[in-house]
Amino acid sequence: MSCIYKGEVVDTDLSSNARGGTEMMRERLLQHVPADLLQNFAIHFSRPREIYSDVKNIFFAHDLATDPENAILQGDGWKQFEKFVFVSYWQRDQYIMMHGIPYSKCAVIENAIEMEYSVTQKSTDVVRFIYHTTPHRGLELLYPIFDALSKEFSNIHLEVFSSFEIYGWKERDKAYLDLFSKLSNHPNITYYGTQSNDTVLAALKNSHIFLYPCIWQETSCIAMIEAIRAGCLVIHPTLAALPETASTATIMYDYHEDPSVHANIAYRAARTVLNIQKNDPAFINNFTNNVAAELPRNSIQGFKSKWINLLEQVK
Repeated sequence: MSCIYKGEVVDTDLSSNARGGTEMMRERLLQHVPADLLQNFAIHFSRPREIYSDVKNIFFAHDLATDPENAILQGDGWKQFEKFVFVSYWQRDQYIMMHGIPYSKCAVIENAIEMEYSVTQKSTDVVRFIYHTTPHRGLELLYPIFDALSKEFSNIHLEVFSSFEIYGWKERDKAYLDLFSKLSNHPNITYYGTQSNDTVLAALKNSHIFLYPCIWQETSCIAMIEAIRAGCLVIHPTLAALPETASTATIMYDYHEDPSVHANIAYRAARTVLNIQKNDPAFINNFTNNVAAELPRNSIQGFKSKWINLLEQVK
């Protein structure tokens, strides 16, 4: 979607107004990798538009292997790139199987966030749910799930930070306007649309549960990483790279392709958590006060050192 060419950002029509996870990782690279080292490379953040002949080209994959833009890799197309960097092993294996890229051309460098984990005790008089990723990933399932839960548990509230405006694609929100209206009018839900990452991170620190009935094949999940680090209990399906991202710090349920069945499974998982919390008010705090929530592989220092080592090896 964009490229760092000799240390400078080259935007495309898809990336110029975007503020999503890919752009966050682009900023991490620019902040933490020495500028003189970046001079030797063009680092393409998926969907490359131009292959440069005066530097070594690196493919930093953020999309699914099945994305039509990856047609450039077919045949011997992958040979145009010196190295492929993936955000999860699940994503790497998908690319290898689909495009025939050799394992030796591949590296995995997990997404990194700056938020540090710290043990906190949150008041649970009101159990606060949060959803803070784009609508198409599961928001249409979340609404009926939470609506049903709110009829049984009076002390729950959901905050939703979600729209395609984060990518500058406001026209894609049109398909979700009815859903946004339902969210805005529900007495136990506050709908915020797209907000700054700092605003979302502050909300996460006051939240208890990230209920994520995901229907999208995530290559990684920055929203999940942020939620875990913020001390939220995360409930999600066993889909794509979500189990890998979760790193044993979450509650998982088996994914189902049928949306109605999926919603019922997610509802039962969340209902079970709320019933346990009702009988043991310390449950959520105890669950999230766990060494697994530190997610060391998603640290800035690890991200920085892995990128520097990789670029030093191939420059």
